[in-house]
Order: sequence, then structure tokens, then C-alpha cells
Amino acid sequence: MARRELEEINAGSMADIAFLLLIFFIVTTTMDLEAGIPKTLPMKVEVPDDVILPPTRMRDVFSINVNANDQLLVETENLDISQLEEKLYYFYTANMYTPEKDPSQVEYFLRDVESTKQELGLAKQELTQDEDNIVLKSAVSKLEKRKAVLDAMPDGKFLEINEQAAIQLKQKAGTSYGVYISIINHIGKVVNKVKDERSKEIFNGTSYYDLDPSIPEDNEKIKILDIMVPDRLLEPAITN
Repeated sequence: MARRELEEINAGSMADIAFLLLIFFIVTTTMDLEAGIPKTLPMKVEVPDDVILPPTRMRDVFSINVNANDQLLVETENLDISQLEEKLYYFYTANMYTPEKDPSQVEYFLRDVESTKQELGLAKQELTQDEDNIVLKSAVSKLEKRKAVLDAMPDGKFLEINEQAAIQLKQKAGTSYGVYISIINHIGKVVNKVKDERSKEIFNGTSYYDLDPSIPEDNEKIKILDIMVPDRLLEPAITN
């Protein structure tokens, strides 16, 4: 009896089957992706021993404390996270137009272009005599930023937020990452909201959200608004 030979398996068909299995695996497999917030870490600056830094007052720091149960203590109040934006908005704007309207909130100072020019000139002159002095470098940088804002003001004046103003976010080891992300998002929304209001006031109704950083003129406006409405965030080490 003649033996029937087995048919050879088509290599092309095997490749097709392998490819289909790969597609099936990719489509049906779920991968967990970590969420994160991009940040630029501030440059470390060595402060000379003989330099005395100005004190930071409680009124100039907006304090947010989150415990291991994701409960918020904002300033001195227990608040729901949904109330955070209103509280932070008040911190920024309470004295923004009328200095000392609320002495418990961050302080603003009236600046004008003429006195700023004089201060800047003196600081630059001192810096030429001591080029490595980081305090003078910082003063010149600060005054140049202030002048940039004043140049954009129709009357050459504006109320400048205290340079010590900051948002302090303290959290515990048990604080969930989701709540942390939510707090950061709320802070960003408030800062952008205030920037948008200032932008419309200063730049003839132009919304902050319509400014394009790739356009040089718009980018300069964004820089001015960043100076006027800073979002300095302090995050001490996480504790148990």
C-alpha cells in the first residue's frame, strides 16, 4: 500500500497567524501608564554667609496641608478640595488693586517707572564694581523684570506682589497621588485665571489663553504676566 506523503505547512500562513496573534495581544492587553507633572527644578544658589535674607511672613504664604486621609487644611480652615480655588483666588486678588484692603492677605507694593529706573541704574553701577556678587545680580534681574512690566503700563505704575509670596504645599506619606495632582491642577487654574484677567486689562482685552508663545510679541506679554502673577510653589519634604 502506497504511503501518503504529508503536505508541507505553508510558512507564509504561519507568519500571518503569528502576526494576527500579535495584533490580538496588543489590542486586548491593558498597560498602566503613570501620570506625572513636568517641572523645572530651580537652580541651586549658594548664598554667602554675610547675606541676610528677608523674613517670610505668614500673610505672604498660602498654606495647604494634606493629611494621609487626603483631607485639606487650607490656611487655618478645613476645606473640601472644591473650595480651594476660591480661597487661593482671594489670596492673589484681595490686595491686588487696593493695597492693604485685607492685611491678612499677601502684600502688594506700588511701583513706578522713574524710581525703578533709578534703582536699576544704581544696582548696575554697583555690579560693575563687584561682578560676582549674586545679591547684586539678583537685584538687577528683579529690577529689570519690574521695569518690563512698568513699560507695558499706560501710566507707568503697577502694584507688585511681595517677592516673598508663595504657595506652600505640605503632604504626608499616605497622601494619594490623585489628590496631589488635583491640587496642582487647581493651583494652575487659579494662576491662569488671574493672568487672564490682568491680560485683558493691560493688553486691550486680549485673553491670556489666546497668547501664542511662538509669536515674539505674545511671548513678551506672557513673560510680563508671569512676573505679575507668579506661581512660586514650595514643597517641603514629605513626612509620615
